[in-house]
Amino acid sequence: MPKNRFTLTSYDPVYVVAKEVKIPEDVIREQALRWLELNLAKNGERAHLSDKWIAERSDDFKSVDDLLIFVRYNMYKDNREVQELSDQDVICRELATRLVEDLPEDLVEESIYAANYRLEDMVSRNGLTVEEFAKQRNMTADELYEDVRERTIESLKEDSALEAYADHAGYTLEAEDFYAIIPGNSIQEKAEKRRQIELDGRLAQMEEYALKTKALKDVMENAMIKRSEHDAEWLRYGDTSTDVLNANKQFPDNFVTL
Repeated sequence: MPKNRFTLTSYDPVYVVAKEVKIPEDVIREQALRWLELNLAKNGERAHLSDKWIAERSDDFKSVDDLLIFVRYNMYKDNREVQELSDQDVICRELATRLVEDLPEDLVEESIYAANYRLEDMVSRNGLTVEEFAKQRNMTADELYEDVRERTIESLKEDSALEAYADHAGYTLEAEDFYAIIPGNSIQEKAEKRRQIELDGRLAQMEEYALKTKALKDVMENAMIKRSEHDAEWLRYGDTSTDVLNANKQFPDNFVTL
């Protein structure tokens, strides 16, 4: 079967509004109180999230607001992976709107069949019926299957868009590109896994995945984003959290993992 070829209407940077993943403020305050208990409270002393209590015991923070900026920064820094996945979802979805070709019907139907099979297998292994699983999510079985269908088609579009981007860029693959997608604790371990993949006859699929991963990296790095429609200017992809930037300026020596 000949390989499907895809193209995009444009290969210019993607422009998107990628909202920041917000951590609830009550969770941040709980973490701040925990930080006070671990770092400032004496044995048996109860910490208080108040300006007076903090100012009397800390050389770095003089108010609750000061401490919350510090804690918020660290929590968002630790939350970076969640933010990146959210950004990736928005950016890839926008890239997929540039896909010129329609998805082949046989590819769509095969992918939906496989997705439904995985869903039913997962539900069965958890001792549920599809109807029971759907009800837990406040859905009917038909709505659940439709959700799987929509997600599968969107995933195919995004995957095809990345493939088109990689073809247009004319990437060549280096050893580092393979190591980037192979799990392992060392280059030696990754290299051994790559050799095994080649022996198993799966290298072609691995090369396709490596090319798309390389395309994803370029698309993400070059994307222009706003965190809000009301932001005045577009910024290259990165963490544009106002809280993080403010904290970085205010407490440059205090950024340690909580």
